[in-house]
Amino acid sequence: MKKRFKYFKKELKSKKRKKVLGPFTKGVIYNSENGIIAVPIEDICVGRSLGFEGNWDLEEINILSDLLTKEDVVYVVGTHVGTLLVPIAKQVKSVIGYEANEGTFWYIEMNLCLNRLKNVSLFNLAVGDEKKVVTFYQNTVNSGGSKIAPKTDNIMYNHDNPNKVDVQMISLDDHITEENLTKPTAMLMDIEGAEYFALKGMQNTVKDLRFLYVEYVPHHLKNVSDVSNKDFLALIAPHFTKASFVRSKKVIDYGTNSNELLVYLDELMSKNKADDILFSK
Repeated sequence: MKKRFKYFKKELKSKKRKKVLGPFTKGVIYNSENGIIAVPIEDICVGRSLGFEGNWDLEEINILSDLLTKEDVVYVVGTHVGTLLVPIAKQVKSVIGYEANEGTFWYIEMNLCLNRLKNVSLFNLAVGDEKKVVTFYQNTVNSGGSKIAPKTDNIMYNHDNPNKVDVQMISLDDHITEENLTKPTAMLMDIEGAEYFALKGMQNTVKDLRFLYVEYVPHHLKNVSDVSNKDFLALIAPHFTKASFVRSKKVIDYGTNSNELLVYLDELMSKNKADDILFSK
């Protein structure tokens, strides 16, 4: 009941923004520390933070800035509106971004223009394990929470009655070959639970990365992908030797034995605690 009330309040706030600014308002532009960022009018998550705090997740940007070089080719899998992509693109050789949500894709394209970025290529595609059409939830209250249709639905994913649309999914390994793209040296991935499927389709790419920065959310792994921590790790751990957890500050040098890492992920799963993980060599 408490969850339903919390989500109801968020929906009211979202609708109020639309009412106050007018029915023909497309979005709001913020002059933030992340860059000049346009965000959908209904978004009260990233949009609110940019408006009142002047930034979104600067800690993440600072961590990545220390790792990246001007020679890096970075793939951002799940660009959203570009709060991470925009500042990162200013520091590296080039960026290739993938965003499945057509509604959000308009904003990331606009934000490249607003920030005069010329070293970014974008694809309005979902990244997964094969080329196919999949059902996708277009959330509005938190547009960054949009995702491929979960295997087990939940009020967390459908409380704002998201549009359900078909989107094209590709395998990254195949797409790089077909489009003759430069392979990445680093990758940032946040696709709301579809990480497991994406990793299945990019094993030839992941093995050559300097580092992989990926979101870990227990309920996404269970409800969206329906896989275990062991399944998830099997697609990442063999390619790296170290895992750094951004929120908990825990660092695990696992070498070729990822048992300790699996135990820690199981602990996070049991507590339903999310984190961002930096895998490196």
